[in-house]
Amino acid sequence: MLNCIAQKSSLFKLKTVFASIPVTKRSFGTGTNEKFRILFFGTDNFASNHLKALIDEKERPGSNIESIGLVCPPDKRTGRNLSTITPSQTKGIAEAHQLNIFHTPPGVKTLSEWQLPLNSDPATATTGYDLGVVVSFGYFIPPHIISLFQHGAINVHPSLLPKYRGAAPIQHTILSGDTKTGVTIQELDAYEFDAGRILSQQSLVLDTAPVYSRLKEKLTQVGCELLVDTVRHFKERKLHAQTQDISQATKAPKVEKYWSELDYHHMSAWQAVQLHRAIGEQYPLRTAFSVRTKKVTKNVVVQLLDLCLINTSQSRKEPGTFVWDEASKSLHISFGDGSVMACSRLKMENRGAMTASDFKNGYGLEGHFVNSAENIDEKLRKRRGRLLANMKPFDV
Repeated sequence: MLNCIAQKSSLFKLKTVFASIPVTKRSFGTGTNEKFRILFFGTDNFASNHLKALIDEKERPGSNIESIGLVCPPDKRTGRNLSTITPSQTKGIAEAHQLNIFHTPPGVKTLSEWQLPLNSDPATATTGYDLGVVVSFGYFIPPHIISLFQHGAINVHPSLLPKYRGAAPIQHTILSGDTKTGVTIQELDAYEFDAGRILSQQSLVLDTAPVYSRLKEKLTQVGCELLVDTVRHFKERKLHAQTQDISQATKAPKVEKYWSELDYHHMSAWQAVQLHRAIGEQYPLRTAFSVRTKKVTKNVVVQLLDLCLINTSQSRKEPGTFVWDEASKSLHISFGDGSVMACSRLKMENRGAMTASDFKNGYGLEGHFVNSAENIDEKLRKRRGRLLANMKPFDV
C-alpha cells in the first residue's frame, strides 16, 4: 500500500494555535502613538514577504510605521559566464516602493568591521532609523549596529525558540518528525544567534507529513502576521518579553549536501523519505547505478526526485535492490531493515529527469543501486550517522 507524500496543498493542513508566551491578542490598534522608522535586514523570498507585509502595514491608516529602509547584499553575477546581474529578492520589493537601500560590503563573511552609511545619504541623514527588523539575512548583526537603534532590533525565526536555533529550523523540524512548529519574534541578542528574549510566538499543528516548500510557505504567512502584530503592539510585547530557557535549546545547523547520500544498509526507508521531504528540493537524494557499455562499466550518480514510503509484504531483498512495480508505476527500493520506498521519478548523471517507467525501459525490471554514502569521508560519515540517529518518524 502506498503512503506517498501528499503533493496537493489541500492535503497539507495546518491548524494555528496561540502560544502562551506572551499572549498575542489580535486587534487593529497600534498599542502606541509612537511611529517607528524601521531598517529592514533581509535577502531571500522569506524575507521579501515580511518586508512587503511591513510596507502594506505602513500604508494602513493609523499605522505606527513612519518609514522603512533596507539593508541587503549587493547584486550578484549569475548564469552562464556570470553574465546576468541578479539583485536580492528584497531589493526588488524595496525598489518598487522607493525605499532607501544600503548594501553590505561585497564578499565579506562578517559585518564586524562594517558601519552603516546612514549619514552619507542626505535622504536618510535627518531621518535615521530607530528599530531594526532582521529576517533571513545571513549575517550576524554585531553589537555596534544593534546599538544604533533606540528600540533595538527584532528577528523573525521560523521555529518555537529555544528549539532549533540556527540556519535551518524548518528542515530540522521535518527531520525530527515534529507534529508542532511555529514562528517566534525575538529580540536580537548582541552576542549569540537566536538567543534573544521572546516577544511573541505562534504555534502550528502539523496534521500531515510536511514538505519543506509548503511548510515554509505557511510559516511565511504566519510570520508576516505575527511581525505586523508585534510592531503594532511593540511596547506591550517588550513589557512581557520572556527570556529563553537555555536548558531547552536545540541547534538547527545549515543543510549539508552530503546528507543526501543514501546508505541502504544503515538507513530505513522512512528516514530516506523524511530526509527527502526536508532537503530534497535543495539537495535531491543521491545514489549510484552501474551502467555497462561496450568498453567499460562505471557507476553514475542518480538523483531520486519523487519518493514515497510504502507498506509491502514482499520478501526481504538485498539492500539497494530495485524492482519495477506496475501498479504504482514506480521502482520499489529495498533497505537493510526490510523496509521499502517507491521512486516514480529520477535523474541520471548528465541526463534530464525521467520517469521510473523510462528508467525501467532502458535498464530493466530489476537491478541494484549502490550506496553513494560510501564516498563520504569518515568524519562526515559519523556526523551523518548522528543526524540519522536523532531522526524520529512523523506520526500524528
